[in-house]
Amino acid sequence: MIKRFIPLLFTFTMLSSSMTNAMTGDSVAAEFRGEWIPAKASCNSSLKTVIEANKVSFINGSQTASYPKLEQCFSCMGHDVNNITLLSTDAMGDSPFTIYLDSSKKIPAIQVAFDNDKKLGTRFPFGKSSLKKCPSTSLK
Repeated sequence: MIKRFIPLLFTFTMLSSSMTNAMTGDSVAAEFRGEWIPAKASCNSSLKTVIEANKVSFINGSQTASYPKLEQCFSCMGHDVNNITLLSTDAMGDSPFTIYLDSSKKIPAIQVAFDNDKKLGTRFPFGKSSLKKCPSTSLK
């Protein structure tokens, strides 16, 4: 009976260790820190995403939602995709949002998805298009 569980235990251990390598709570890369706004908006837009080293805030006028416990996944897009990192709360699969950090272009881009929290998406309507970073808003 124990011999049956050993292969299963080995598989689970391997999956767990590969997920640990793919995810980290470390700081968000400096190139993605700052204020991000809809691509067609000006930098004084009241709708924005602010990414700090260890915190994400969504702002729409006087409404704000901040998330200080973040998780990054560097391999969640598959082994053939190297330049896209997923950023979410520390509850990765159940996070109310996912931010796609795309460093494959000359100018880094992000996209915000509220797939797990439609109400949050209604409060902060970024849509499906990429956001642009406002100049000189890099945060440490």
